[in-house]
Amino acid sequence: MLIPFLAALTLVVAQAPAPASSAKPVTVLLAPTDVTRGTPRYLVGTAQEHVAEQLKARGLEVIRVEDVTRTLPKKKRTAMMRCNRTQPSCIASLGVAAKTDVVMVTEIGPYLNAYKAGVRVYTAQDGAPLVEESVPGVSEDQVLDALNKSLDVVVPRTLRVLRPEPVAPPVTPPVAQQTPNVTPGVKQPVPGPDLTPGVQPPTELGLTDTPAVETPGRRKWAWVPAAGGVVLAGVGTVFFVQSRGKLSDLNNNEYPNLQDAEKVRDSGKRSQTIGAVGIGVGAAAIAAGALMYFLPVKQTNVQPSVTLTPQGGGLSFAGTWQ
Repeated sequence: MLIPFLAALTLVVAQAPAPASSAKPVTVLLAPTDVTRGTPRYLVGTAQEHVAEQLKARGLEVIRVEDVTRTLPKKKRTAMMRCNRTQPSCIASLGVAAKTDVVMVTEIGPYLNAYKAGVRVYTAQDGAPLVEESVPGVSEDQVLDALNKSLDVVVPRTLRVLRPEPVAPPVTPPVAQQTPNVTPGVKQPVPGPDLTPGVQPPTELGLTDTPAVETPGRRKWAWVPAAGGVVLAGVGTVFFVQSRGKLSDLNNNEYPNLQDAEKVRDSGKRSQTIGAVGIGVGAAAIAAGALMYFLPVKQTNVQPSVTLTPQGGGLSFAGTWQ
C-alpha cells in the first residue's frame, strides 16, 4: 500500500512545472503620448490601455505615470505631464521619479490618410533611446494590431539588453569508444605504445655496451669446494704426521728381522703418499673456492691441478680470465 503511494507521489513531483525564474521582471513606466492634431483622444486612451495589458501579458511590470505624479506637488506634476516626451531630460525625470528600468511612450499620429502606430523605449537613468518600432499607414481599426506588431519587436530587444541570459559553458561531447571487431580464429594486431611525435623509441643496446652483471650463483656455492678442501687437507695432514712417526720409529727402534722393518717402512711411505695427496687436493679445493668468491670477472676458466711424485707433490693453476 505504501509503495504505490510513493510511486504516485514521485510521478506527481516529476510532472510538476518547474519554478519560475527568480530574476526580477523589467519595470516599465508607461508614459502618455503627445496628443497631436488629427488623432482622437479616445483612440489614444484605448491604445494606452491596450499597450499596458500586452506588457503585463509578456511578463513586464507596468507602472502608470498617474501613480507616480499623484504624490508630487501640483506645480511639479503639471510640468512633468506637459514636458516633451521626446526630450531626454523629460524621460529621465519620469524614470527617476518612477524608479523603473525603462520608460515607454505610445506613439499614435496621422500618416497621410491613415495613422502611424508604434512604441518607443528609453532608458530611465538618462533618457537615452533604447529601441523603437512603428507601423505606418494603418486604419483606425488596425491601430491595435499595429501596436501588437511593434511590441513583438520592442519587448524581446529590451529584455535582451536588460536581462541577458547567462551563457552556458560549452559542453564537450563524450568520445565514443570503438569496440574492435574480433573474428574468431584470426590473430588480432596488438596496438603499440603511444609515442610522442619526434621521440624515437628505445632501441636494443649492443652486447658490447651491456655491462657485465655478476650472478650471485658462483659466490653462493664457493663454500662447497672450500669446505671439502679443508677436510681433505686435515685428513692428509693426519696421514702425513703418521708417516713422520713411522720414520721416527724406523730410525730409533731395532727390529728382530728385516721383514718387520720393511713393513714399518712401507706403512710410512703409504701414509706419506696419502697425506701428500690429501693436502694437495685439499689445497686445490680451497684455492678453487677462493677463486670462485674473490674473482668478479666476466669470463673465468681456471683449472687447478695437483702433481704427485714419490718425493712429494705440487699444486698449479691454469686458465684464462678477463
